[in-house]
Amino acid sequence: MDFIKSKNIFLLTRDTLKLLDKRLMKHGSRVAYILYKMLETKGGYEKFEMAEYAMLATLHDIGAYRTDNLSMPLAFETRNTLPHSIYGYLFLKYLSPFEDRAKILLNHHLSFMELAEKGETQYLTVTTYLSLAECVDVYREALGDRFRVSSFRPFEGKRFSKESLDILDRTIAQQKIFEKIESEEYEQELSHLVDTLMFTNEEKKRYMETIMYCLDFRSHMKVQDTAVCISICSQLAELMGLDQKTQEMLYYGALIHDIGMLSIPKEVIESNRRLTDEEMEMMREHIPIIRDILESRLDPVVTEIAARHHERCNGKGYPEGLDGNQMNTPQKILQLADAVTGMINDRPHRAGMPANTVREILMKESGDRNFDPEVLRVFFDNFDQILDVAKQQGKDSLNPNSLVEARYAKLEQALKKMKKK
Repeated sequence: MDFIKSKNIFLLTRDTLKLLDKRLMKHGSRVAYILYKMLETKGGYEKFEMAEYAMLATLHDIGAYRTDNLSMPLAFETRNTLPHSIYGYLFLKYLSPFEDRAKILLNHHLSFMELAEKGETQYLTVTTYLSLAECVDVYREALGDRFRVSSFRPFEGKRFSKESLDILDRTIAQQKIFEKIESEEYEQELSHLVDTLMFTNEEKKRYMETIMYCLDFRSHMKVQDTAVCISICSQLAELMGLDQKTQEMLYYGALIHDIGMLSIPKEVIESNRRLTDEEMEMMREHIPIIRDILESRLDPVVTEIAARHHERCNGKGYPEGLDGNQMNTPQKILQLADAVTGMINDRPHRAGMPANTVREILMKESGDRNFDPEVLRVFFDNFDQILDVAKQQGKDSLNPNSLVEARYAKLEQALKKMKKK
């Protein structure tokens, strides 16, 4: 998979989540930097290992996007830590390549004494360092000039391990981490570090799918939409004889075509009424947002497939008003697939349309030349098969339901246990 570099997988994930809340990702980046420098001070880690741990640390509060009030970060970081720790753990365990290391997120709010009592040994060093790094950043941001690292020493052997506190002291003395955080020089160091990330093609594919699953933080409906849209795109691409590389580019374009929706308020996305003109304009903003995030991160061909899914062959689409001669076949396939997905999937204000209604609407659309005639012809020739497979893969393909629901079930079970305690 040459469409994206390993470093850009990290940057794309981070920038996608910034659409939900920039402060949480900024906090994550600072914590990642402190953790990285502590591991570097300790020694014994390869650069790429520290880069992967830094990526995990950047995402350490990912569960808070679902479980917490993001306007009150000090509350969920210090008083109500279990829900977002559990949710983040489940999200990364089931929906990312971080499976085994996801447990670091589950345990990073536990005290050193609690970890010892549980007999936790795997990733113990990284977990205790992450726990301390997070506390350092939270309290340093809250207290400003009044913050003192020495205030953690009374909790040695209880909340924090002696070894992690000693490494932190050495890191501060040798690396001047706080000065670099203040000047934002640390961002450049992190950038150089993630240059060393080395993901396999399969890992890249799974990380890209993780980015798509982030849509669930805004609307689970959008995850299901994406799975159905990918299925329609894949079937049309194969039926039309597109070569393997073009099919793969279309797959990734469809996979991420709606991530700009993370910037749109949930009450707009899931409105059970017709949107106002102002809300429609807000919805349309997800297209330039897609381009801003993807440009320089992803192959331009894939970027254009994703960013043109609301253009139309008659020039009446948006945002550029391109006509059919200015667009290629993969772009035209995604345009039709996205429109069909919007018809057949349930919406807050209506149930999914029956097949006959979809056919009637598309016949009218063909007269208006909204969609490419050849793409439409292939779609109509295989209409029932494409819709049947798409609806089934909306449940199974990419596992949006089975995995997400498993995660929800595990989360609910864990939260019930927590309440009993």
